[in-house]
Amino acid sequence: MRVLLAAPFVGEIGWELLSWQARVRKVFRDGGFERLVVLGAAGRTAFYADMPLTYRVVDLSGLPGTAYEDRRLAEHPRRPVAAEVIRERLAGVVAEAAGEQRANGATVEVLWPAYAGRLWPCDAAHQAFIRFERRPGEPLAAPWVALVRRTRRFREADNWPAEHWTELRELLARQGIRADFYPDQAEAAIELLTGCDLAVGQSTGGLHLAALCGCPAVVWAQPDGYRASPWQMTDRQRYQTLWNPLGTAVDFHGLVRQPGPREVAEWVRRALARIGRRTGSRLAGLAFRCRWRTRGFIDRAVVRRPSFQHWPWAVQRFVRYSLV
Repeated sequence: MRVLLAAPFVGEIGWELLSWQARVRKVFRDGGFERLVVLGAAGRTAFYADMPLTYRVVDLSGLPGTAYEDRRLAEHPRRPVAAEVIRERLAGVVAEAAGEQRANGATVEVLWPAYAGRLWPCDAAHQAFIRFERRPGEPLAAPWVALVRRTRRFREADNWPAEHWTELRELLARQGIRADFYPDQAEAAIELLTGCDLAVGQSTGGLHLAALCGCPAVVWAQPDGYRASPWQMTDRQRYQTLWNPLGTAVDFHGLVRQPGPREVAEWVRRALARIGRRTGSRLAGLAFRCRWRTRGFIDRAVVRRPSFQHWPWAVQRFVRYSLV
């Protein structure tokens, strides 16, 4: 038996969803492997459950730093932990798992994350995405909204306050909108995002999972003037185009401030009418997919070509950040 052993992913859940789990699936399928063994954090089995899977939970609490991109970020001084340090700390658990498989007669190939902030393009040449789906036992009446709270430790002070989430839920309830908080376990999260009409929240990994479940979303994050990651993507591009391989409708709000609960409640009301899974306009959903396809085509056919780098920077900037 040929076994693909995926070493632990130690970074943010959004990066695991958009730059690792689909990469693992691509390697598994293309390599003709018969079994997948994933070493990873608790609660994420469902990301790999479409393949013949053995999932082993690994305690990552002893690793230095906090989850950041596909790696770890040290606090003092604040800088990424070297990939060599992470691999050295995890070498024992990977070797033990590989040894057990080999003792059972398997041929094992180990796939390691880069642990270096490496992004894989979200296309079929590099990754194999699927739509996650887990139907609720009893479908609930629309409208039904998932509240996706960001709880990251990195820049914790920037998280939307807990009292805002409580007020938002109360505001929505007064409008006859059911709102449930996003659960930590992947299976339960996928079930909620499969059945509800809309997800809402500040930029966080759970909203990337919403996109991979085909669940429309309201997202707020930094405006287009702020560009992060090795690709220099804007947050709008991450949610609407470059990190949205299924073309799920996303109502994005670029802000330099935190919105208030009443403002977010109004965004939710409008989005339910426009792009809600069971409540929205089919025309609005079609318009989003047309824009998504057009932007994706420009990215593949123009921006990724080597000759694009020779265009005047003012033109590059317009194409890269206005048309994509």
